Amino acid sequence: MTKRRKKRDFTKMKKAMPYVLVGLATLALVFVGSLSKNAGGMTLSLSNFAQEDYHVSADQLSELYVVADLSDALGLASAPDVASNFVLTTSMYDAGQTSLTGKVEKPNLTNLEISRGVIEYTVQEGDSLEAIAKEYGVSTDEIRWSNGMKTNDLLGVSVLYIPSVSGIVYTVKSGDTAESIAEKYGSNAEEIIALNDLEISGVSEGARILIKGGTLPETERPEYVAPVVTTPSYSSSSSYYTYLGSTATRQNIEVVGYFYGLGGPYGAGQCTQWAWYNRQDLPSNLGNASAWAYNAAAAGFPVSRTPSAGAVFQTSAGWYGHVGYVEAVNPDGSIVVSEMNYNYQPYRVVRSTIPASAVGGFNYIHRK
Repeated sequence: MTKRRKKRDFTKMKKAMPYVLVGLATLALVFVGSLSKNAGGMTLSLSNFAQEDYHVSADQLSELYVVADLSDALGLASAPDVASNFVLTTSMYDAGQTSLTGKVEKPNLTNLEISRGVIEYTVQEGDSLEAIAKEYGVSTDEIRWSNGMKTNDLLGVSVLYIPSVSGIVYTVKSGDTAESIAEKYGSNAEEIIALNDLEISGVSEGARILIKGGTLPETERPEYVAPVVTTPSYSSSSSYYTYLGSTATRQNIEVVGYFYGLGGPYGAGQCTQWAWYNRQDLPSNLGNASAWAYNAAAAGFPVSRTPSAGAVFQTSAGWYGHVGYVEAVNPDGSIVVSEMNYNYQPYRVVRSTIPASAVGGFNYIHRK
């Protein structure tokens, strides 16, 4: 019985021997391969992964796979860590750009001057902004706004920064946060962080980042032109305000309606009531219409002979004078006005045009 049992045990060992030999050979291969890597400064220590210029080669990736597989098969306590190292290295290999030496660069997850969501495009002769926008699937406005261009003209432009998806390329300013950028430009803070790899470094001044779906406010667009604001001048000469302008010249007169119960400090149904109803920033003690320009100037309101939308036009013509409200200034210099009690019709409001030739016959009380 003893001889038979020994013979059976020997038979089992004989069958298992090839697997043992293969395992030992594999371990030897891994060991020798690692020695050659260490001799050449190519150790797979994870501390080397932190170096920006570290490269992962294909044979190192294979080594890690074999070690991970063996660790799992043998049930080693370190198997989870080894498997995790293999997954990390595979991610680095897949994310990199393979070079001619068979190595790949580790992706840089720290702050970048240009986000991976931003395309840096070198303008070629014959290029047009329309063609470039079509090629990358974004609008010409998005490219213009991303590069501070007022027009679609590429003259003098050598490099364009193009959003990889619909949105804008934004250069981070001092004090910016992902949240403040998202709120101002109509995007999502989490998306900004994820698309620009800002989880670790955060936004950094001067960096170009992608704001997906973002748009520039009108006042920040390169083509925006701020309106010119002029302050009308006025004179303190009393004769200036007693100029007898004509109220007879009107064009395109239309009746707006009859207005009762407007209230206010001035006479019901009179021209002063309508003027003050539209300009309640004016004092309540300007008196008759004939004195409005003089008294308004004394109260600090700019008065001039130049009309502006929202001004009160005034004349001393007639016994009590006349006032009305300037609704618009037309490109040809004429003005659109509305007024109550025109042609001695109390409560009636008419709208009409005073031609440019007659505009200079009135004083204009502007807002402060």
